[in-house]
Formats: sequence, C-alpha cells, structure tokens
Amino acid sequence: MSLKLESMHTDKTLADLRLQIGESVRVEIRTPRTKFTSKLLGYAENGGIMISAPSLKSGASTLTNEGNLASLRLISGNRICNFTSKILKQYEQPFSYWLLEYPNTIELKRIRGHSRIPVNLSCSLDDYDEMAQREGLPAGALCIDISTDGVCLQLPYTLGSVGERFYLTTRLQIGDIDQVLLVPVELRNIHSSPAEANGLFNHGFKFLDLDEDTRLIITAFVYQQFLVETGNLDQTGQEL
Repeated sequence: MSLKLESMHTDKTLADLRLQIGESVRVEIRTPRTKFTSKLLGYAENGGIMISAPSLKSGASTLTNEGNLASLRLISGNRICNFTSKILKQYEQPFSYWLLEYPNTIELKRIRGHSRIPVNLSCSLDDYDEMAQREGLPAGALCIDISTDGVCLQLPYTLGSVGERFYLTTRLQIGDIDQVLLVPVELRNIHSSPAEANGLFNHGFKFLDLDEDTRLIITAFVYQQFLVETGNLDQTGQEL
C-alpha cells in the first residue's frame, strides 16, 4: 500500500504555481550521481531559477559543474512538481547558490485525498469498553499504513468483527518529538494479506471522535511520512 499520485495533463508553467521562496527543493544530478535538498531562492519567468548550493554536510558531490542537468522536485499544495533544468552558473559570493535554466515544461502529479502512507509502527489494541475483559486483549499489532482517516494493522489472526470499536495506542516520531497516540478506532474491514506475508490478516480501522490536537498530530505525522516517501526527508524526519 503506497502513496497515491495522479498524473495531471498541464499547460501550466512554473510561475503559474506561485511557489513560495524558501520552499524545499529535492535536487538529483545523474553525472556525477548526487542528491540533496535545496531551498528555492527565487525565479524569473523565462529567465532562470535560483536555488541554494548543497552544503558540505549534505554529502553532495563537489564535482558538479556548470552545464550539468539537474532533476528537481518540489511540493506545491497538493501537487508534486518535477522538471529538468541545466545548471547555468554556480556562485560562491555573496553566498553559495546556483542559477538554473527556466524549464520549458513541468510535470505535475496530484496527491490523492486520503492517501495511505506506508509505515512500520508497533501498536497495541485494547477494548473500547474499559469494564470489559475480552479475551486476547490487549493485542499487539503492526501498523503498515496510515492516513488522516485511519490505519491498516497486521495481526496473525482476525480480531473482532466489522463495526467493533477499540482503543489504539502507538508512538509517533514527528521530527525530534516523540508523541504517544491513544485514539478510539472502529474496525471497518478484514482481509488476508499477500501469500508471502505468512498468513497475516490486514485490519482496516477508522479513527473516531478525534479532538483537534490529536487530529493535528496525525496530520503532521502523515505529512512528514509523505515527505519521506517523496525523498524530501530521511527516515527520521530530518532534511537530507
């Protein structure tokens, strides 16, 4: 289960996206092979694009030269924008930055609403009714994807029936913050996972009655994992 993207036919230019100065830009250069995250410093339609040069700690190759082609990717609202541009000039003063050729065409992909982001989180499920003592609870599970609406958990057996409610507990790492999440969920579906998963069962749960703070925490985590999936952050949520 992965992030859902939809290709968009577009005649839009980079200027039409109304990009914000300071936005992160993922840069990939094929020869010499290197990747790093930069910042958008400015652009002029049909003129050029300015991005910050890679820092020494980024590990990017210092052999990149003017004339090399760079593939750039950035996020604009609910769209991912990709394009290829030639490095025109590399400047060291008054600060390190690159001037790139303004792209003639760009590729846009829309991020589908309710996209499920693949994760690998240890979770615990307990009874929704604190007075109940149902056998088999609390139960450990593996969360394999998450969205702002719910989660998919893997267990080696089927847990409960569709429509039953539980409490889900897990820990979310958002940047440097370790957040414990305790939320009510409702079981919406159960199905067998692929054969290679050794007979595990996928359980789809929907979040219930989230307060504003919890909703913000989940949204922040999902967005962070989306940036990891699109190559803009590392697995710890830090810039590459």
